[in-house]
Amino acid sequence: MPIDPQVEKVLQRMAKAGGPPLHTMSVAEMRATQGVLQHTFGGPIIDMAEVKDVAADGPAGPIRLRLYTPHGVDDTGPAIIYLHGGGWVLGTLDTADTLCRRMADTARCRIVSVDYRLAPENPFPAGPEDAIAATRWIGAHAGELGIDANRIAIAGDSAGGSLAAVTTRALREDTPKIAFQVLLYPATDNSEASNARPSRITNAKAPPITLEDMIALVRNYLPDAEAGLDWRASPLLAEDHHGLPPALIVTGGHDPLLDDGAAYAQKLRDAGVEVLHRHFPGQVHGFMELGGVVDAVGEVMETIALLARQRF
Repeated sequence: MPIDPQVEKVLQRMAKAGGPPLHTMSVAEMRATQGVLQHTFGGPIIDMAEVKDVAADGPAGPIRLRLYTPHGVDDTGPAIIYLHGGGWVLGTLDTADTLCRRMADTARCRIVSVDYRLAPENPFPAGPEDAIAATRWIGAHAGELGIDANRIAIAGDSAGGSLAAVTTRALREDTPKIAFQVLLYPATDNSEASNARPSRITNAKAPPITLEDMIALVRNYLPDAEAGLDWRASPLLAEDHHGLPPALIVTGGHDPLLDDGAAYAQKLRDAGVEVLHRHFPGQVHGFMELGGVVDAVGEVMETIALLARQRF
C-alpha cells in the first residue's frame, strides 16, 4: 500500500526544505532539529487545567516529570505514564508536549511525561533505569500527584515504546501494577541480527527516519553489540513474557520497525497476554507527531481512550 497521501504531503514539504540526513549529523546537530515535525504538524496546543513539572528520585539524581491534568477530571484519577521517542538520544518533555496534551484530553486522564537520561552522555542502561525508577516513584507518590495508584498505565513511542515494554516487564511482580501498555511503533530488538528483519530491508530508505538513521542512534545508545542482547535493550529477546498487562501495539507499513512491533505482539500473544495490534499500512515511523494533518493519529488516540475506559 502506498504512503498515506496526508503523510506524503508532509514528506514533500520536508524534501523541499532540504537538510542533511540525520545519520550524517553530530548529536548536537540532531538535537537542534528535534521537535520540528511536532511543532509544525502536531496540531493545536490543547489547553489543560494544569501542567506542572515535578521531580522523581532517580538512580543518578532527580528525573524531571511533567504532569498534565485535563479539564474536568476527578481530583484523584487514573494516569498514563509517557516515555518519548528519539532513539534514546533525542527527545525532551517539550518535544512530547503536543502529543501528551492530546492524549490527556482524549483519554480523559492525567499524563506523566518522563525526561529520562539520554545517550551518548548516558548510554544504556541509563534510559531503562530512569524509566523504571520514575514509574516506581510515581506509584509511591500517586496521592500527591492526584493519581489513583491502582489505575496507572504506561505508553511510549519508538525508543519510548521500548522503554515502556521494558518497564512493564520489570514491574510485572512489583508496584505499581500496570493496567495496560501502549507501544507506538516500538523498537523491541536492538541486537545486530535485527537489521536483517524484512521490514528493515524493505523500508530501509523510507522517510522520515531511515534504517541508517536508526542504526546511528542505536550506536550512541549501546556501548557494544553485546548490550543489544540484554532484554532491557531488546525486550523482544526476554525469556518470559507471561503475566504482562494487556497491550495496544501500533505499527506502520512503511516503518523499518514494523517487524519489531509485529514480532512483539506475537510474542505477547504466545505468552497468553491480551494484545490489540493496530496496523496502519500507509503510515511511516513517527507518524504520531503529525496529529495536525494525519487522521490516523486521531484513530490511535481514540483507541487509547477506549482502552483507558475499559481498563481504568
